[in-house]
Amino acid sequence: MRVTNHKLKGGLGIAALSLLAGLVSGTATAGVTDQDILNDQATTDDVVHSGLGPRAQRYSPLATLNTQNAKMLQPVWAFSLGGEKQRGQESQPLVKDGMMFVTGSYSRIWALDVENGEEIWEYEARLPDGIMPCCDVINRGAALYGDLVIFGTLDAKLVALDAKTGKPVWKKTLGDYKAGYSYTAAPLIVKGMVVTGVSGGEFGIVGKVEARDALTGELVWSRPTVEGHMGYLNGKENGITGGEANKTWPGDMWKTGGAATWLGGTYDPDVDLLYFGTSDPAPWSSHMRPGDNLYSASRVAIDPDTGKIVWHFQTTPHDGWDFDGVNEFIAFDYQENGRPSKRVLPLTETDSSMF
Repeated sequence: MRVTNHKLKGGLGIAALSLLAGLVSGTATAGVTDQDILNDQATTDDVVHSGLGPRAQRYSPLATLNTQNAKMLQPVWAFSLGGEKQRGQESQPLVKDGMMFVTGSYSRIWALDVENGEEIWEYEARLPDGIMPCCDVINRGAALYGDLVIFGTLDAKLVALDAKTGKPVWKKTLGDYKAGYSYTAAPLIVKGMVVTGVSGGEFGIVGKVEARDALTGELVWSRPTVEGHMGYLNGKENGITGGEANKTWPGDMWKTGGAATWLGGTYDPDVDLLYFGTSDPAPWSSHMRPGDNLYSASRVAIDPDTGKIVWHFQTTPHDGWDFDGVNEFIAFDYQENGRPSKRVLPLTETDSSMF
């Protein structure tokens, strides 16, 4: 781990950061609350959660910017995530109290002054040799809660930093990187918990969704997404994932079934459910694992209080084509024949979202 506090030294810029800096500015408030997160898309002076809120609708009522004047946007400042470690960039910056938080490849995160782009602090995870991130080394973003900024690392760690100083507050292990576990998604904050998935389905890890106390990192519940594995609630076994071992997996294949939750999840507070997608099953050779292979290539709805899988929809039973089912779910309200209903819509996967 390396934490530095210094000013911007220049370099190539990222237009998205500079444009966002011109649209939002922080206000002096004490920490990020659950209500701040739920209201994120309704506020225009900060960005406190990936997707502008847990529903991930990415909608803002900001009136200053519209379809008529967007073409007139000009960079205000630029900041480089460069050097020999610059790879893909998929992180959505977060903005709070005059600070912008943005993650970069190889498990790095910066806090920047939103007014001028100057670096306030940088945290770089000290990654061990032998990590197996499939299929690239990017990071999709951080989460804010209280006075913490929380993000994951390629060696399957979840790290909480003091938002003002970048100093580590707590660190937890999501899985054994030597067994193929890694983490690249932006964490989800729900009811004071930080909710995460895992990457590594190609290496035969067991996919799962876990919830931890966001202030302490202590595990609240763990819900595997491969049928047959035990889930845990408050440190105790809480039943299997909704089916018997061997029921949709032959022999012991369920023990290394993949079904990774690598793209992260969303949450709809109106129905109080988490939504996660799962990856293809392991091994890739489908002839070795006859059956539907639940809950791979599926969408699962999870009770945020217990980790129970409330319902699932498997898009590709017995996936042998790496179709995956990890597409992010967007929660929204829908009118059908004049009657409102709650819906979730999976985004279409693209090649760039695989990494």
